[in-house]
Amino acid sequence: MEIDDLKSDWNAIQSIPKNEETLLLMLKENTHPVLKSIRKQIVIEVTAWSLFLMVYYSMFDGATKPLWINLVLIIALLMPILHSFYGYHYNKYLADGSNIKMALEQLYARLKKYAFITVIARVGFICGLLLFFSYNIHFTTTKYFLLLLILVVFSIQIFVLYQVWAKRLGVLQVIIRAFSDLK
Repeated sequence: MEIDDLKSDWNAIQSIPKNEETLLLMLKENTHPVLKSIRKQIVIEVTAWSLFLMVYYSMFDGATKPLWINLVLIIALLMPILHSFYGYHYNKYLADGSNIKMALEQLYARLKKYAFITVIARVGFICGLLLFFSYNIHFTTTKYFLLLLILVVFSIQIFVLYQVWAKRLGVLQVIIRAFSDLK
């Protein structure tokens, strides 16, 4: 599509008139649908992990494990919670730039960083859980195979998560290249 065609299509679009109050209401943090769903996810995660932390010490023998193992578990559980808060902040201040190409490039850089943190947080979470639950277990051949199966399942999850983010970033790169080709 030529730039002139794009400009004429853009100018031909009829905008729906909105008053200033409606626009300001749409931009408010409390009514933004993505931020609302992230807040709901944060509340559910914090509640679930807090309940788990309240009972793990007695239900999952946290009292019999060394302090450093308990700290690893707590840090591993804090990783997804902190990641959710980071995601909320990331989506709250999504894009800024003087033009759309610059905004997309900034979005790409921030999204790449967010994707890296997402994968690292998931790996840290899985490693912390596995360390806590496998500490002081006397492994037999069957238990080694079960551990291997768990590791394979977690590895597949990490690989799929990586692929999802790689695809998202690839699509964004194609869009940025398309804007570069319009010059």
